[in-house]
Amino acid sequence: ALLQEGAQALTAGLQIAGEHGGALSSFLKDRAQLDVNSLAAAGYGLPRFAPSWEQAKREGQRKLFDLGAPARAKVMFGLGCATKAAATADPDMCACIRNRVEDLIDVFWNDLTLFTEQMYEDQKNLTLGKAAGDVKELGEMGERPGCLGAIRASVLYHYLPYDRSIFGQLKDPMFWVLTVISLVPMYGIRVTFFAFVLVLLISEPPPDEYQLVNYILGFKGSQFIANGMIQSLVAAIRYYMCVHPGGTHTCDTDGPGANQDLFTGLVDFIGSTLLTWLAFVLLPTSVRSAGMREVTSATMIQENNREKGGRLQGLLGYDVVCFLLSTALCGFLTYVDASHLRPGGLPQQPAGWAEMQGDADTWEGHTAIFWARVFYAFLSFPFVVFLIPGLNSVLTHTTATGFNRNGLCVPFMLHPMPADKDK
Repeated sequence: ALLQEGAQALTAGLQIAGEHGGALSSFLKDRAQLDVNSLAAAGYGLPRFAPSWEQAKREGQRKLFDLGAPARAKVMFGLGCATKAAATADPDMCACIRNRVEDLIDVFWNDLTLFTEQMYEDQKNLTLGKAAGDVKELGEMGERPGCLGAIRASVLYHYLPYDRSIFGQLKDPMFWVLTVISLVPMYGIRVTFFAFVLVLLISEPPPDEYQLVNYILGFKGSQFIANGMIQSLVAAIRYYMCVHPGGTHTCDTDGPGANQDLFTGLVDFIGSTLLTWLAFVLLPTSVRSAGMREVTSATMIQENNREKGGRLQGLLGYDVVCFLLSTALCGFLTYVDASHLRPGGLPQQPAGWAEMQGDADTWEGHTAIFWARVFYAFLSFPFVVFLIPGLNSVLTHTTATGFNRNGLCVPFMLHPMPADKDK
């Protein structure tokens, strides 16, 4: 009887626990949460110290970055010395060449050291939360532009994107259209296109330093390809086509540059140097703060004191000399035709400024301007060296940037690789 009563009591207890156990568990959980919330509301726990904790963490990260500077400088110095020793290890190398090689390595190593410190500073800003570090976040920065702003944003994103390398750009039909336009040397199309791009770059001041430097290099690079290589190929074909059997020719009408418009030829010739120097004049007003979340006054002072453009400044002086030489060549060719100094032509006669002006609007004058443009274009080859990926940033002391779909200049960053590499 006792066992039967005990079993009945146990069964009743289990039934009550089943009915009220869930409510009891919920009550205990709610009570515990209430106690925790009450403590947090009273100022206890980590939330009370979260701001100071975050500040201490950032300060610790900053100090870790600063501690690496001396060791980094020693490593770069040692690598520079080892590179010079390896490059001049030939016992048969004469002293003058050895000295020039060592000087060249010193100059390049200074640029490389500045580039390394700049990349280190960018990584420091990224770690400390002063710069955006996600490609999606970079793409969403800025406000949605209006009608005219949308045109600007579209052109800049397709031509100078922040998230595509050259391989990604080759998949964009709009990039091909813009590139082909930038390489048309006739009728001043190339110069007009780059003038339009420069207006877009400076329409929202201050302009970005990398974009201005890249503009100068891209403009001069297109000059070398369009006015130099393409026009030389066209000239060879035109010479072949204008010379006919029997010693006759139509080169005065079909020869290279003979039927080009004088005004558009001068626009391309003079514009190739004016736009370059206009962009260079704007360099001191540029900044390197694209994509930065915080731009302090100290950062702006450092930007103003830093020499903009790096080694590019020396090339711009070289460009002026090249333009003057090309102008002299154009004047010389015009004088030769105005004075009839070519053998087998009209009798020779001295030519003054009036005769040369009159000759400038003939097919001989058009040809002289054509070959001056070609000569000037081939002299711009050193700018092409600066377009080599990686070497560009090292020699110009700039950080790569691009434009997002909102037309804002942000740091360059590729999309992460997909999980399936075949996609």
